[in-house]
Amino acid sequence: MRARERLKAVVFDANAYGKARPDFEHLKRLAGRLAAIGIETWVPEPVSWEWAEHVARDWQAVKNAARQEREGMKRAGLQVDTPAAYYSSRDTVIDTVLANLSAIPHVKIINLSGASAAAALKDQVLQHEPAKLKGDVKTGASDSAWLRDVLDRASSEQIVIVSSDGDVKRAFTAWNKPVPLILRREKLRPTLFDVTVDDGHAQSSIVRYLLSRLPVGNLDGGDEDAGFDIGPILGLESAIAHERDGDGTSLSAYGASVSRLVALAGLYDVSVEHGVPDDTDGAAGPEENPGRTRPDDLGSAKHDVAYATAFFLAEGEATVQTLLNGGDPEVSVLHYDNILVRAQLSFRFTDGAITAVAAEADATALLVERAFDDDDDALSALAEALTSVPGLDLDTGFPWNGSSDLSAKIHGVPARVGVGIKRDGGDWTLTAALWRTNPSGEDSDLTGEVEVACTYDPSSWWGSSRDGFQGPDAYQLSVSATDLPGNHGVWSVPAWVISRIDWSTFDPAETA
Repeated sequence: MRARERLKAVVFDANAYGKARPDFEHLKRLAGRLAAIGIETWVPEPVSWEWAEHVARDWQAVKNAARQEREGMKRAGLQVDTPAAYYSSRDTVIDTVLANLSAIPHVKIINLSGASAAAALKDQVLQHEPAKLKGDVKTGASDSAWLRDVLDRASSEQIVIVSSDGDVKRAFTAWNKPVPLILRREKLRPTLFDVTVDDGHAQSSIVRYLLSRLPVGNLDGGDEDAGFDIGPILGLESAIAHERDGDGTSLSAYGASVSRLVALAGLYDVSVEHGVPDDTDGAAGPEENPGRTRPDDLGSAKHDVAYATAFFLAEGEATVQTLLNGGDPEVSVLHYDNILVRAQLSFRFTDGAITAVAAEADATALLVERAFDDDDDALSALAEALTSVPGLDLDTGFPWNGSSDLSAKIHGVPARVGVGIKRDGGDWTLTAALWRTNPSGEDSDLTGEVEVACTYDPSSWWGSSRDGFQGPDAYQLSVSATDLPGNHGVWSVPAWVISRIDWSTFDPAETA
């Protein structure tokens, strides 16, 4: 199911289990499985009332069953238990059913609102669809009411409705709204859980997962507000010392740390290990009666692990002690907004959705250059950074042939990057446009543009024009775009591209 990434909730109609009776054991297992992959389970309040009323009707039938036969047995002196003796009244049965439903973990009762109740009653009285007649009786208010409350919380593409009749579809058609996916309960497993995690699926899922949690300032994973744990981050102190090396000062840096991950700048080397064991505590075992498989049997959850290397734009700080010309040391705390973090991570998939992240090795940090000795070095650094965009297929000539019409498809999603470059001596300006493509492969929408400018700095020339020489960092790099993430030189470009793509549109057929 390609749209599962956008799914918010699975919603139950009264007849989801047939004849308006619930199966709370199945519902409990399903809600737990759905919660593990980030999908909610909703039972509208009118549906819960219908379930409770029908169970109360069953209780009454059991209580009255074989009454004449019981009386005959009693007259013969036999002890005969009364069926359904645990509950004193019909209302007690209803209250018990509703309490049992409310106690199921991960099941959310969608309360009936006054506005929806009034609109639904009007539908039924005036016989506006989805209301209808059953004989001479006007019906349909219940469906009309709970569907309105559901649509107040989610759009049609964000829900799956479990139902076994056509009334729900009739309502959406009458309201001129997109019809959501409507499934019988036996179709839940193949539609929602039988997901194959290949490299492409894993790649798009990882990108979506990370983007949804960035930026993040809590990097140790120590509490529930942590975005994710990427492990210890090493190398920042040495990177700071290397940057200041040769500037005429005696410097020592200590307490350097990455304080914030700003954006995802790249992902590569994605691989998947299939069929790993479930390492969660209290993992649900297979359903009862393994020799007999019910059509709506959910089976056991499937577990896979994907491994990937990710680049993050980051910020940090360090305490720096500087000694100038043998004088007294100066101590200051410096903020760095040009840190690039490389992390090797593993992602646990349960039923095709990421449920946990772990660090596979210590992460490393370096400082991104904003100036280069040569203009071609700057262009080469940009090309290298762009190769980290998942699925981006750069033309073999990029960026050396000087063409103003370079193009690169992003495999797996309907997107393409168009690149234009203008040169003026050693200076150059590169514009990268991100396009959303339509099924025919033609551009249909310009998502945005990012501009990278490389400009010679005259002050980098040391000495006179005749006897001087060229110093380092002669070419300054600047990047500009709407909603540009970070201030990280060439690495802000892939981060911008990744952030502007709708990764929920991933299609394995587009990876070829």
